[in-house]
Amino acid sequence: MRTITEKRKVFMKKLTSVIDILDPSGDNSKLYHNLFDKMSDKEFDKYIKEFFEDEDQNLYLEIVEFERDLTLDNIFKCSEFMKVPLFENVCVPYLTYDMNNIPVTPEPVPVGYIHIKRMQQTILKKNSGSIEIKKRNPKTGQVTNEDKNARNTDVETFSMIALGAEKALSEFMGPKADNMKAKNEMNNQISKNGYTSLEELSNEPEDKVALNTLDVYFAMQGLRTNLVSPMDLFPSPKK
Repeated sequence: MRTITEKRKVFMKKLTSVIDILDPSGDNSKLYHNLFDKMSDKEFDKYIKEFFEDEDQNLYLEIVEFERDLTLDNIFKCSEFMKVPLFENVCVPYLTYDMNNIPVTPEPVPVGYIHIKRMQQTILKKNSGSIEIKKRNPKTGQVTNEDKNARNTDVETFSMIALGAEKALSEFMGPKADNMKAKNEMNNQISKNGYTSLEELSNEPEDKVALNTLDVYFAMQGLRTNLVSPMDLFPSPKK
């Protein structure tokens, strides 16, 4: 069985090897040497035991922009050294919801954990959800004021586009966005039947507030578009 001294040497060798791959300058490994070298074996053993018992404890890499940056090349080198794969074929069950035949990405994709600290603004201001969508910008149809928490962020929209979530996009960008006619139809059907369907809702360009506003802005510049209505050079926007 290894002694504390032997365990300490193994730990420090592994730690500094990883740190030096990520930060070839050696500045980060010096920080850990300054932290651990002054400890006795007993103090070191106590520190490590407390470290592994606390889920909130971690070892950090200090990066200074333009001075010692973290590069992709060094990340790849570190993953090879630690034998931690950065790319894997990932199961995507939400594409079919068939648990007996789960699709898998044809090519390996980046995987890994990311630890994100919630910013103070998020903790204090943006930790609630809206239950009303009545207050809207008359030009865009976008929810605003205290109801603005109900809106989709750009990142959420891009994510749905990347996943090919066309039905979700049709809902979030249609009756739940600036299509007031479809929104009223949706609410009426839910009130009467308890459910609704996208196929039963109107989906005409002229009913969408943002498109009409944009079309007016183009007209003010002397430009005619087919965003809302068909024109001689271009077909109906629905086609």
